[in-house]
Amino acid sequence: MELLFSQYQYSCHKRVLYKRDELIVLKRNQTLLLEYFLLNPNDIHSKDDILDVVWQNKVVSEQVVFQTISQLRAIFGEQSIKTYSKKGYKWQYPVTKGEVNDPLLPPQNIAKNKKSPYVLYTAISSVFILLILLLASQWQTPSPQISLHLAVNDHVSDSRSKLQPSDINALSNHALFSVKTVVVPESNQQHFLSPQQAWKSAQLPQQSWLIWGDIYPSEQGVFLHYGLSKNARHWQGYTFGETAETAMLALREQLNRLHDLKFFSTSKPIRLAELQTMHTSAPSNEEVTLLLAKHLIHAKQPDIAMVHLDKLLNNEGYAQKAYRAQAQWLIGMIYKMRKQHQQSAHRLTLMSKELKQTSLWALQHDYINTSAWLHYEQGNIAAMFRVLEEAITLTKQQQEPLAQFEFHMLYSILAKKVDNTVKQYAQLNKAQALLIEHNLSDSNKAIVYFHFALFTEDNSLALPYLKRILNIPRTASNYWVLDHALEMLVTYYIEVRDFESAHALFDGAIKQPAQLLLKARVLLAQDLIDDARPLLKEAFNKARLTHNKPASLNSALALYQLAYSTPEIKREYLAFLQTNGSQQWLEQHGVTSAIALEN
Repeated sequence: MELLFSQYQYSCHKRVLYKRDELIVLKRNQTLLLEYFLLNPNDIHSKDDILDVVWQNKVVSEQVVFQTISQLRAIFGEQSIKTYSKKGYKWQYPVTKGEVNDPLLPPQNIAKNKKSPYVLYTAISSVFILLILLLASQWQTPSPQISLHLAVNDHVSDSRSKLQPSDINALSNHALFSVKTVVVPESNQQHFLSPQQAWKSAQLPQQSWLIWGDIYPSEQGVFLHYGLSKNARHWQGYTFGETAETAMLALREQLNRLHDLKFFSTSKPIRLAELQTMHTSAPSNEEVTLLLAKHLIHAKQPDIAMVHLDKLLNNEGYAQKAYRAQAQWLIGMIYKMRKQHQQSAHRLTLMSKELKQTSLWALQHDYINTSAWLHYEQGNIAAMFRVLEEAITLTKQQQEPLAQFEFHMLYSILAKKVDNTVKQYAQLNKAQALLIEHNLSDSNKAIVYFHFALFTEDNSLALPYLKRILNIPRTASNYWVLDHALEMLVTYYIEVRDFESAHALFDGAIKQPAQLLLKARVLLAQDLIDDARPLLKEAFNKARLTHNKPASLNSALALYQLAYSTPEIKREYLAFLQTNGSQQWLEQHGVTSAIALEN
């Protein structure tokens, strides 16, 4: 039977689709769903009905329905399928049935005089050409598989279960992916903290991806926390299943969705614009929504981020606990940044409730860390120390040396802030002992050396620690330490007027706004204003593009102070400072009086 709609003709017998005389190649699930709609164009179809008809007995999430419908809309137009809230989906184009023996030709050709030899010749030729195209499409070289390498390390002490080669047979047998194993020197927890460094240490081919994961058995099933990395591009998320096998099937479906969203097509870092495009294509994908919210917070758009996070909180069910907990945490962080401590504490309480019936240790870590800082900001010092001591006890019981190290370091940092020297040094020494005992990654040594540098009374004695920090691999968890160490070294060399050593710190091309500012500071200290000005302008532009507010303010202030001969440009920088600087910052940097004079 042939079904005609709009400019298209679909053969139920051959399951092929044509637009006029052009063959439209569909994936299997797209074909089955389209056929289901065309055979029942007047009905509203629920997600459950669609899952039963198209995916039958396969265990998949409802997300595959949304994804496949989005793909059909991309082919036939947004108006082709209408969504009925809480009911389902309905086909919108009128559908007519053709004769069983009708040739697969455009409707206008079918309507012509079939007795004409020319028409008959054209019909036969068209069918012959389409048959060749159909066969040729099957002979095409298949797209290259995406190469995944599973990180395996049997030498790192780790209490939780990890993804093993036997767990990923479902991925190995998939047409999109090929999976191998690679031995790595560090734990999965370290990979989550520094995914780019993990990929580099695995020494993979340029086109290969590193994948790793931890398994968390919980009250009602199994959570799988997985990570992906390819150089500067990385991703992580959670899947859930009643068993480890069904959690793995859910992982396979999520990797398929990431493939459809073109995630694997590049190794460049994920940007906000890309996430917004991905969210438009897959608005119900929890991982995309969560990462988009994180990028919006970084881009100083917290109110928009909270809209997306509220949507995650509306997703009910045990399987969504990981995403609801993270959403509560991020909303709590927004309130904390705004100094709205009561609201922040309330969100952390809600996060704790979500985690109560799970074993999601990675999210517990975020909860404890934020709670300790919140107690400090509220002046609840006894509660702050109690939270940290309980966390350290828990990490010992869980046999989590890296997490234990981090809490010892946090304990030392907060003890220094409240002038408790005894606790400060005691916790620092315990952290250093853990580094040696468990042979933790060198990237974790940055914060230890940094605190030794801070604790020295003589700046010259801090130099060896600061120099060692700059030789440590840069990761997502220690980058701020490396930046502070560089700033401290530059400041010291400027003070002693050792400009040669200061310039030697900037090896190779400078890309980060903060580093451009430091380089300009050295040049200004040498009175090389003409050399410093272009660096400041580059720092100002890059800082605005990357939403780096401190760097944009500091570079604008320096350019304002240098623009004596151009009052128009000077006023523009002053206007930027007035618009973007807080009252406290403007007063601290002596800009308030200049603004008053200008007005």
